[in-house]
Amino acid sequence: MNKKIMIIVFLGLILISVPVIYVQGTLLSLENQVRQHLITEKDIDEKTIVSVNSVFGKLPLFSVEVIFADEPDVKYFYTEKNGKIVTLHSTIKPKEYKYKHK
Repeated sequence: MNKKIMIIVFLGLILISVPVIYVQGTLLSLENQVRQHLITEKDIDEKTIVSVNSVFGKLPLFSVEVIFADEPDVKYFYTEKNGKIVTLHSTIKPKEYKYKHK
């Protein structure tokens, strides 16, 4: 009896931990991909990137929020689509506002 309970508890912990580890790993990987994309392909100096934070959402399921030093009040959202990093959207500003990192 005691051995069966231990096995059930162990399997339960595995079933709970595997999805959590998968999501955290995916978010961390996407953060790194977006940072590298901005630095290598967009030629953005790493010092101008204030923050890169992954977001677990609805659609797309995984995205990354980026804030730049020269636009601290604008958040840019990126995701991976078909192996490429793409811009989803940014914080909405007045119509005449010129985004620097689109």
